[in-house]
Amino acid sequence: MEAIKQKKAGNTGKFANIFYAMKTVYESDHLLLWFTLIKNSMEQIFYVFFFVYLTKYIYDCIEKNIPYEKLFRFLVIACLLHVVIHFMCGWYETYRKIRTPEIYRNIFHKVMELSDELELRDYEDPAFYDTYAKALDRSVDSAMDLSIRFGVFSGNVISSVMALVIVVSVDPVLFVFMIIPIIASFYFGGKTNVNNFNMERDITRDKRMTEYVKRVFYEKKYAAELRLYDMPELLSKKQEEAVDRLAETTLKYKMKNAKYAFFTYGSYSIISGILAFLYVAFRVKVYGAENVGSYVAMVTAMGFASNQLRDAVTNGIFVGNESKLFKNLKDFLERAVEEKEPGEPINEINEIEFRHVSFTYQGAEEPTIRDMSFTWRRGERIALVGYNGAGKTTLVKLLMGLYPVTEGEILVNGTNINKIDLKQYRALFGTVFQDLQVFAMTLAENVLMRTPENDADYEKVAKALSNAQFDIENVALPNGLDSMISREFDENGFVCSGGQAQKIAIARIFANNPQMVILDEPSSALDPLAEYNMYNNMMRLSDGKGVIFISHRLSSARMAHHIFMMKQGQIIESGTHEELLEKHGEYYDMFILQGQNYQESVPEELLKGAQTFYE
Repeated sequence: MEAIKQKKAGNTGKFANIFYAMKTVYESDHLLLWFTLIKNSMEQIFYVFFFVYLTKYIYDCIEKNIPYEKLFRFLVIACLLHVVIHFMCGWYETYRKIRTPEIYRNIFHKVMELSDELELRDYEDPAFYDTYAKALDRSVDSAMDLSIRFGVFSGNVISSVMALVIVVSVDPVLFVFMIIPIIASFYFGGKTNVNNFNMERDITRDKRMTEYVKRVFYEKKYAAELRLYDMPELLSKKQEEAVDRLAETTLKYKMKNAKYAFFTYGSYSIISGILAFLYVAFRVKVYGAENVGSYVAMVTAMGFASNQLRDAVTNGIFVGNESKLFKNLKDFLERAVEEKEPGEPINEINEIEFRHVSFTYQGAEEPTIRDMSFTWRRGERIALVGYNGAGKTTLVKLLMGLYPVTEGEILVNGTNINKIDLKQYRALFGTVFQDLQVFAMTLAENVLMRTPENDADYEKVAKALSNAQFDIENVALPNGLDSMISREFDENGFVCSGGQAQKIAIARIFANNPQMVILDEPSSALDPLAEYNMYNNMMRLSDGKGVIFISHRLSSARMAHHIFMMKQGQIIESGTHEELLEKHGEYYDMFILQGQNYQESVPEELLKGAQTFYE
């Protein structure tokens, strides 16, 4: 009983996925969906009339001496209908190719909108990546293919029933030769369906590996390391291993499918083909030549019905398999919608409070942030310092609401961060992360992060770049602010250095004038003079804004109102630069240790104390 319930639930889910795919097409183009279903169904049904009924009608006319004129008129009408069907098919194919990009746009926009609601921890989960990859893989083609094949499948079923009705009307015994292949088709078709789904599930990880290796080889950011180290050999090995596993897994499932196909098509060939022909020959031999034409026509009808049934099974398998694959997209979209709750609107940030916040990355044994409490008010400049792994970058990502805290709470203007509209909240920030990205777009678009609309926008871009120390006048920009960054899509594009990329990212903050500013190592690729000028400009123009910046160069930290010295996810010291030096704590040791790079001599006892911090 439980197995029957699960089977019914599976069938219900299958149809729900099919209708969801068709709904996706319908939302993009109402006419295309109806045209797809009607055209593909009617085309199959017409074939019954043209290849089965028309054949029987011609033989009946000959045997019953029906006037030739009547037969001729009927044939003319049938041929005209055939021509109309062909014209309709040609028009449909043209229309479908024109409108399919609209379906892609619709699905892509849905996925991109909902991807923005995902948490960063989702991207660190391999299982999520598998689901995400399956959700996007062939999602557009699946929506159209499901609609097309469902229409064809419906037509196959209807036309098969019509052909069988005609066959049975001549001799009910002929139905016996069809029922066994039908049962075999559905049984082995179901097996094939499950087999295909399991194959797609098992090869997803290896498919992602092959795509990853391909991406590494053609993206510019990996080019230097690939040439300096033995990574090409290692990546090629991983690629070969993934391809071998793909081939092995695919072969295993394909062999099962071949076995199922052998039994399915064998039943049609032997029972619907050979045995049915022998029965017709026996019937004509024993009972004479009466209705020979009808029986000859039925041989054709049974062959047609067999083909339609085989196609019905094939398309049914495809529809069932694709509906399961499309379910990944359906579940992804609906999951995101279900988890998305409207937050309270927010137009300004006065203060952000960390109240006993702890955070542990998924799969990690130890927390990265431990029981942290502090308040950041608008107008305050805070510097986060400490050695690598102290949790500084994680802290600013928690500030942005990019991760949910494990313990404690973050309050924005006194309200829990989980209760506010995060999209509006993040729009109030200007942020430069360590792993900043520039895009294959124009320089102006990279700064504004949108398309410039007028001269004022271009003036804003130029001023922002100047404040970020990006020397527009002395950089080879073939089209000025409209120069493409990178040569991926423009052979005359501008290829920027690491320092120039940082300046472009910093210029985004100057251009967008946010209320709160977060700078995560924004000057690591800048020379000391450019760094000094950038920070001076940033502090001058951010008067009245909240600023948090992470810097390993403690000379920059002196510009902050408060300095938080972090170690192992905790704030171990806080105060101004002068206050922290007077404490002679770990900030002091770090400052002295850095100072030896710029001084000829440092007292040995100070160096010895500072070096214990490394140990």
